[in-house]
Amino acid sequence: MWLLIAGGTAVAPGSANAEPASCHPAELFASDNRDSPEPGQLQLFEIQADATLALNRAPATGSVLLDGVFWSEERQQVSTERSRQFHLCVADEPTLHAAAEALRRQFDQQAVLTFDYPTETVRDPQAALITVPGIEFARFRDAFTADEDARHRLLGGSVSAAEPTLILVAGNGDMDIARRLVEASGGDWATADVAFGDREIVR
Repeated sequence: MWLLIAGGTAVAPGSANAEPASCHPAELFASDNRDSPEPGQLQLFEIQADATLALNRAPATGSVLLDGVFWSEERQQVSTERSRQFHLCVADEPTLHAAAEALRRQFDQQAVLTFDYPTETVRDPQAALITVPGIEFARFRDAFTADEDARHRLLGGSVSAAEPTLILVAGNGDMDIARRLVEASGGDWATADVAFGDREIVR
């Protein structure tokens, strides 16, 4: 599917590698669609994905392992997957889209989700990246599965594997749904970190 991040915080772009001065930060969520992947397979996916992103001029500056929940309109069902959030350094939105499309094709995914932070010339963001600490995956999974609006509007979400932090990407018109889902998952909306930007579901 997408996403939906090996240890560390899931909020800001990573700093594992040096970033060029012209780096524009973005996020990409992806999985490799294996059933119950082993740790070695997850590591291989990270290495292969890093190489593909770099070849497409969107090098990863870090990544975080996630447990994700996703809604498939085609299959009309909820699925859970191990996935990864890549913190990227890109030149512009077309570069981000091309990198996501390359990753989607390589790993035969239904979709890859991207989040592009706004630049000084773009001041009308259409979506938000929401992170909320202290939410366990099982409780989020149950809350998402039970919420029809969340399934059809948000399409999915993830919890970081190293530290229980919920990650949602929601359109501006779906913030009420996101807040309801956070609270149903046992989270406190007052602790949410919200970054605005633009999202794209690359299919």
